[in-house]
Amino acid sequence: MEDKTKIREKVKIALEEDLGSGDITSGVLFDRDFNVRAFLIAKEDAVLCGMDVFKEVFLTLSSSCIFNFGFKDGDFLRKNTNVGSISCSVKTMMAAERTALNFLQHLSGVATLTRKFVEESGGLDIYDTRKTSPFLRELEKYAVRTGGGRNHRHGLYDMVLIKDNHIYAYMKKNRAGRVKAISEVVDKAKKAVGCRYKVEVEVENFIEAKEAFLAGADIIMFDNAAVTELKDFVRFLGVDRNKVEIEWSGNVTLETVACMKGLPVNRVSVGAVTHSAAAADFSLKLER
Repeated sequence: MEDKTKIREKVKIALEEDLGSGDITSGVLFDRDFNVRAFLIAKEDAVLCGMDVFKEVFLTLSSSCIFNFGFKDGDFLRKNTNVGSISCSVKTMMAAERTALNFLQHLSGVATLTRKFVEESGGLDIYDTRKTSPFLRELEKYAVRTGGGRNHRHGLYDMVLIKDNHIYAYMKKNRAGRVKAISEVVDKAKKAVGCRYKVEVEVENFIEAKEAFLAGADIIMFDNAAVTELKDFVRFLGVDRNKVEIEWSGNVTLETVACMKGLPVNRVSVGAVTHSAAAADFSLKLER
């Protein structure tokens, strides 16, 4: 997970968004503060993720909060599991509850969906993408890892990934055909970055993949391609199969990933694990 400083920054922004000038409801109802205890309940099967952020929301409002949890990030929870309790003042509880749950439910949702993709894939490495929520990328990528997935690049700064728009822009500027452009952009990138960064390129068919490989690509991503094109490329590689990583991508769903078992690929990238994960259902129930 992110370091504590970055987590605190995100928590403060989230609390400011929700609290604004103060919790009007608690202010008019409770003229005197008093201690309460609440239980965190998983209302559906889920992979738990985000406990440090959940706690930080409460601790940002009051350092005297007491937590007693019996589970940790990565644990699989069955419906109606009592995760544990939080004890604090009533005003802290009411102010922290929604923001803390928002973080926990979202990150647990990402971890849970990732776990489903990993299980359905039959052992393929499931990678995330940059299709993340603004300001939450590091947390969401942590949730992917918690669910058993792997992180693709974290941003534009940590690897070369030549996508369709890069190729089309190069084609326009240099008046080159697509296959020639792919060969040239990979060669150009490899010469520029050497071994400092991996070079990945997006292709649509066997011919493009072949040119990318011959130009020195480290990773070749078949995006929305036909399986026959992938198999043709693997046959072409022959004894050189281990010299390049093959990635499969493009509208991968839980239904389609289940059909990929046995495909000759190293990894599958899935944007859905972050951009389409439904929030896991948790609630805080005040002790009666």
